[in-house]
Amino acid sequence: MKTYNIKLPLKDYDIHDFHVGDIIYLSGTIGTGRDHVHKRILEYRNSDRILPDSFSFFDKGAIYHMGPIVKKNEKNEYQIVSGGPTTSARMEPYQEEVCQTLGVAFVIGKGGMSNINWNRINAIYLSFPGGVGALMSKFIKKIVNIEWLDLGTPEAVWFFEVNKFGPLIVTADTHNQNLYQRK
Repeated sequence: MKTYNIKLPLKDYDIHDFHVGDIIYLSGTIGTGRDHVHKRILEYRNSDRILPDSFSFFDKGAIYHMGPIVKKNEKNEYQIVSGGPTTSARMEPYQEEVCQTLGVAFVIGKGGMSNINWNRINAIYLSFPGGVGALMSKFIKKIVNIEWLDLGTPEAVWFFEVNKFGPLIVTADTHNQNLYQRK
C-alpha cells in the first residue's frame, strides 16, 4: 500500500501504477456528476453535440459522484455547505461510456461499482467515506465553474479546485482488483 499526492490532470503517473488499498490525495480541478449528468453526457455524445469547454477538466481528471448542498453568500456567490459522496451504483450503467467519452482517470464515490472493467476504460475507482460531506469545504479552494444548473443544484456539474482532497482509497484498479466485487 502506497500514498500518492496527485496533481490533476494526471501526468506524473500511469493509471496502472495504482493498486487497491493505495491512498490518494488529489489537487487540481475535479468535476461532479450524478445520474442526470451521466445521461446528458451520453445524449450529447450520441447526438454529436459538443460538450461545454469546461468538460476538458475531466480529461485525465476526476469525476466525483456528489450532489452538493449549496448556499449563496452576501456576494451572491455559491458556497458548498456539504459535499459528501453519493452512491455510485446508480451511475454504473453509464460509467464506462462516460469515462471513455471524457477521458476520466479517477471516479470518486461511495459504495463501489462492481460491474465496471476498469482496465478497459483506463480508470480507477476511489472511495471517499459517506457521512463526511461537511468536511468537503475544507478541501475546496474555489468553485471554478458550474454547468447545467437547469438540472438543479445537486445534479448540476460543479467544477472545484481542490487541495489535497482525501484520503481517497483505491477500491477498484486496472489490475482486476475490486474490493466491492462479489466472487
